[in-house]
Amino acid sequence: MSDISQSMIKGMEEALAFAKGEQNGAVVHIPEEINVRRIRKKLNMSQSVFAAYFGVNLRTVQDWEQGRRMPTGAARNFLFVIDQEPDAVRRALVKEPAP
Repeated sequence: MSDISQSMIKGMEEALAFAKGEQNGAVVHIPEEINVRRIRKKLNMSQSVFAAYFGVNLRTVQDWEQGRRMPTGAARNFLFVIDQEPDAVRRALVKEPAP
């Protein structure tokens, strides 16, 4: 078996293990606290534009920014990705019109 074939098989095995929730050796670091206001201002968006763009309730964004609630679970992870890779998120969310 070629090195490329072995590498592809290993990659697929790792992806399957990850999907099953098994230990794959990767360490994921999502900070406990996410500063939503800082992320929003970094993107130069108002609260309402930020909420609409990323599909979050405006009241939720306000609560996060005022410290009444903290983003958890998938929301916290999504905000972390928005903060780290905003252009990638934009590309994923914005679909160009068909020609």
